[in-house]
Amino acid sequence: MRDSISDRPASTAALLRTWLKFFLLLALMTWLLRLISGAVMVPDALWPRAWWWGLRFDLAIAAFLAGLTVIGLWLVSRSPLPVPRRGWLAPAGVVLLAAHLGDWLYWQETGRHIGYEAAELFNSLDSLLNMLVEHWPWIIGLLIATALFFTVRWVEVDKKPGQRLRPELSLLGVLLLSVLFVRSNASGIPQGPHDAMRMADASETAAALNGAYSALHGLQNTHGELRRQPLDWITAREAESNLQALYPIPRAIPEQVQVRPINLFLVFLESWSTRHMQPLEDGTPVTPNFDALAARAFADRDMIAGGMRTTEGMFAVLCSYQNPLGQTLARTPQALFDYDCLPRRLADAGWSTAYFQGSHENTSGVGAYAQSMGYALSEGKQAISRRDYPENNWGVYDHDLYQHVLRALSEMPEPVHIGINTNTTHDIQLREDFAPLVAPDSRLNIERNVLHLADHELGEFVSALEKRDWHYPWMLVLVADHTARVRRTGVERHQVPFAIYAPDLVEPGTPERIAHHRDIAPTIAEILDMPMPYTLGYSLFDESAPQIAEYYHNGTLGWFVGDDQVIEIPLARPEQARCHNWRRNPELDNPQPCRNGSDDQIRRAYSLTKSAQEHLFDNQALSLVPVEQPAEHRFTAR
Repeated sequence: MRDSISDRPASTAALLRTWLKFFLLLALMTWLLRLISGAVMVPDALWPRAWWWGLRFDLAIAAFLAGLTVIGLWLVSRSPLPVPRRGWLAPAGVVLLAAHLGDWLYWQETGRHIGYEAAELFNSLDSLLNMLVEHWPWIIGLLIATALFFTVRWVEVDKKPGQRLRPELSLLGVLLLSVLFVRSNASGIPQGPHDAMRMADASETAAALNGAYSALHGLQNTHGELRRQPLDWITAREAESNLQALYPIPRAIPEQVQVRPINLFLVFLESWSTRHMQPLEDGTPVTPNFDALAARAFADRDMIAGGMRTTEGMFAVLCSYQNPLGQTLARTPQALFDYDCLPRRLADAGWSTAYFQGSHENTSGVGAYAQSMGYALSEGKQAISRRDYPENNWGVYDHDLYQHVLRALSEMPEPVHIGINTNTTHDIQLREDFAPLVAPDSRLNIERNVLHLADHELGEFVSALEKRDWHYPWMLVLVADHTARVRRTGVERHQVPFAIYAPDLVEPGTPERIAHHRDIAPTIAEILDMPMPYTLGYSLFDESAPQIAEYYHNGTLGWFVGDDQVIEIPLARPEQARCHNWRRNPELDNPQPCRNGSDDQIRRAYSLTKSAQEHLFDNQALSLVPVEQPAEHRFTAR
């Protein structure tokens, strides 16, 4: 039997039949993989709707890959080359499985499907491959097995003289069917991952959306284009009216300000989460150094993060604004719009500014994004030549990063503003010389051990700052940029530690309300006597300020009311909002009757999101909060 050219004549429908076989096999494969991943990630949300509702995405990705494969087959059939009868589905099968596995691994980190991040894959390919080989080597074997499985003999296309346009007629049918399934309709707007949000439930949205479809859809966004989510439940006029409850008093801008010269260190604790910082069962602290510092600082463990990636956290913290929903501004045209960011303010006032990170400088575009916010210098692991320890899969351990920062300080005139993005907790790899806190017999304990190491390295850094001779006072702000590998609710996926430690400047204490990433910049600005009138957040020292804390998770907005209630608002169907007591029921699996006034809170949350998103996309972020006098002003150090 020959495996290249058939002896029987070709039929006009040969390519179409081949596409149909490929399509059905790939559709079955991706549907089963989605069900398996859904059963692992959100087991309670898969039934009874999501398992079949997401078929549109399964069919779309199967049709897309089958169509590409058949186009390749047609090109070979029209060339002088022989047409192999085997192996045509191997590339599509491997791509499909790899996309599912990549999405699954990303889900473990963030609790959401991969999207725009897929386009950044190649920038961190070496780190990702290192992690894959070290922690999940079985995946490579699975991909090889998939490639071998798809070497079956499926092809019917023959290279015979006299075919004329028979293959092209068949190919036309393939193209029409592929486009129809990918679009999910014959006219109108093509479907996209955002259509899963119609489920009006964060968990069901995750279960319905095909991870491979979301990943490959994200790969097409090579130009950094943001997707503007429609928010039409209320009118722009009503949204503006509702915002008056959140920003009732216009903020004044003085013509000239004398800023207090304070050396500011803002450390983004990579992937630290309140969940993983909980003490061991016997009461042993996982982060004793942070805990001791927090007792002497203005600190909280219930702060709500403004995103799930580093650049998302940076924007919320430094520019005090809402991120594009489920996306980042980094590497997009919107990153160059006008925002009121803390590093720029300080640089203009005469501060020496620099941003250091333990991973590659441009991992996820962080380095360039930091400089766009006002940091004059940005350095990553490639600039750290003196090291005491080998790298983990992403870069240097925090010890070497902190030592590099301390050396760099000697070249920077005070006052300084240093931003640091740590790296030890970017991976789950413990330093060989560091004794584990607990036996690494579970994923949680592995996380605890690495977090304990990062806390130890943080303690060393704080001690070095305290021993240093300073010309001006210094202030240390600690906050996680986002969480990672937290496997419960949207609340716990967004709860991060926070502390402001400034000896003789800030009294120990805790915020009087649920704090948000956006509250950090205005809080720092108050300490510096430097007004930042355009921020969406409020200073945490302002006890009269309204509580504005929310998170966005898989199409759902979580809005905090009081000290213990969160309202989950599906943005596609806000009328289906659910209320939870997140302190009594952290699993959020037992909705409670909404309190009086919840309808107003829902409309305020929606209004803030609608207005913030519209102003962001229209380059009007500085006009959202009412300002009394948008006059020219100058900031200088005293």
